[in-house]
Amino acid sequence: MRKESLEFLQKLLTTPSPSGHESAGQRIWCDYARQFADEVRTDAYGNAVAVLNPGGDPKIMIDGHVDEIGLMVKHIDEKGFIYFQQIGGVDPALVRGKRVDVHTGKGVVRGVIGAPAIHLRERGKEPKVPKLHESYIDIGARDGKEARRRVAVGDPITFVDDFEMLDRNVAVARGFDNRAGTWTAIEALRLAAAGKPRCAVYACSSVQEEVGLSGAAMTVVNVKPHAALVVDVTHATDIPGVEAKQHGEVKMGKGPTISIGRENHPVLVERLRKVAKRQKIAVQLEPFSTTGGTDAWTIYTKEGGVPSAIVSIPNRYMHTTVEMLDLRDLDNTARLLAAFLADVKKGERFVVQV
Repeated sequence: MRKESLEFLQKLLTTPSPSGHESAGQRIWCDYARQFADEVRTDAYGNAVAVLNPGGDPKIMIDGHVDEIGLMVKHIDEKGFIYFQQIGGVDPALVRGKRVDVHTGKGVVRGVIGAPAIHLRERGKEPKVPKLHESYIDIGARDGKEARRRVAVGDPITFVDDFEMLDRNVAVARGFDNRAGTWTAIEALRLAAAGKPRCAVYACSSVQEEVGLSGAAMTVVNVKPHAALVVDVTHATDIPGVEAKQHGEVKMGKGPTISIGRENHPVLVERLRKVAKRQKIAVQLEPFSTTGGTDAWTIYTKEGGVPSAIVSIPNRYMHTTVEMLDLRDLDNTARLLAAFLADVKKGERFVVQV
């Protein structure tokens, strides 16, 4: 991976951006985008759009979402312990024993999510996973009065986990879902800029995907694209305990996936496959998800129907604090999208023939 691109990725991944609190991450994305785009703009909720060749036709939207899952302060009791709710899909089984940062108006307050020592648990009983509202954060406060001076209800919370390379290609980080996608959107624009595409490129860094696909619903109305490519992560199923017959076969390091069915426009899907073959970019195929949705789910029904397709980066351990992916998959996703942009003909439209 290009040195500057890797540095940008690391900045994105280490900048807290839980849903509804993405401003810091968006500033980094916009600063990077201004090096390559003709225009960078944001809207009322902080969605960011970088535009290349604004006079081109058609308008192609490439969307990734910048928000990550996290927590939010819900209640502070009289002993100074902090209770919280989730922002997005947080697994209650994984939070205890984690260090967290509470982002307050006065700065970051470090705390830990408490877990009783095994010596203090009742013997002979099967341990049960506490519900999220039963877990608590300990910031070392003497009592509730001191805790309330330091944090407040509504403060967002992120887990303390950093970006790390395990070898030359494999990395772990908190929140590859989906800073990987918003990184890819602007990298595809950067690569496409060198070839002077005939289409107009709208690289989008959307907010609040994890809490309802909300940002992309705003952006698609503002951009009014003729087609949209949504970049997200997908479950790499090449780990123990995951049944391919149930969840499909997706391997980390074997290239991006192209989704088929539902919101995925068949003409766009076929075109992506042809471009990948021509460019010798390995891709994997997977059916549309029956357990969740990406920004494409909200984009494709807007404006009377926007032809859309999902290109995904295989990701192990999604919605944990140690998500893992192969940076070669990231690079190849950006290359595929840039090659697609170069392949779009002037004035082209994507229509299902009936």
